[in-house]
Amino acid sequence: MSYFTDPAGPTTNVLDVGVFQELLESLTHAATVAAIYRKFLENATGFIGELRDQDVAARTETFHTLKGSAAMLGANRMAALAATLQEQGAAVQVAAATEQLTDELEKFREAVASKLLAVGASLDTPR
Repeated sequence: MSYFTDPAGPTTNVLDVGVFQELLESLTHAATVAAIYRKFLENATGFIGELRDQDVAARTETFHTLKGSAAMLGANRMAALAATLQEQGAAVQVAAATEQLTDELEKFREAVASKLLAVGASLDTPR
């Protein structure tokens, strides 16, 4: 089902909890998992911010990168949105795409922050 018509609501599949659990089990330290998600959020924010200044080819590559990295970390809706935008190519409305991706990234951030808090970690940068 498409990101744009998901009748189940805005929080469905924002974070694949199975992917989160696999990371937690394989890395064993919640702080390490938090660092991985923190880096993804930082990178994704930068990629989204660059979209307005990119040509079609670079923008398509950015959508591809977002799609893959989001999928690897369980950001299902973000990955689906990036895939849809990648397929649109030159027809993408950049301002709308930027807004949608930013909104989805914030929902993902909230979902990850909640899961991390439950295991004693945080997205906040350690001091």
